[in-house]
Amino acid sequence: MISDSTKRFSSLVDNYVKYRPHYPEEILNFLRDELGLKAQHKIADIGSGTGILTKLLLKTGSETFAVEPNRPMREAAERE
Repeated sequence: MISDSTKRFSSLVDNYVKYRPHYPEEILNFLRDELGLKAQHKIADIGSGTGILTKLLLKTGSETFAVEPNRPMREAAERE
């Protein structure tokens, strides 16, 4: 097992992109209604992986930053 988080999922990126479940869009209502998220807020998705959540967060209109230390995972997110 690879303990270095910058390499742990490097060989699994294609499967991660293909099979990882996505978050329901209803989470955006929760973020707005329950947590008060507004378009002028800034969001940091730390450990963003292939950007599944980041892509959804961008729909809020908030400035969103994805931070992913694993290069292959980050590159997959950038392609999306």
